[in-house]
Amino acid sequence: MELDDVIAQIIKLEEEREAIYQDDRVTPEEHPRLAHIQAELDRLWDLRRRIEAARNAGLDHIPVPPPPNPSDLIG
Repeated sequence: MELDDVIAQIIKLEEEREAIYQDDRVTPEEHPRLAHIQAELDRLWDLRRRIEAARNAGLDHIPVPPPPNPSDLIG
């Protein structure tokens, strides 16, 4: 996945999350979607940082693949 694609997906998900919160109410039906959005944003931000770090190191690929669920690595 290219950096531009990752950034575009992050923006799209953040806009969707903002739309859900726009009315100051989160319905029970929206909670699972928000959880999915947050998990996907965690994964995409991790991927973005890895791609940018690889580029800054002069690499054309990510030397260590990202974990399937970066949230599992936190605390």
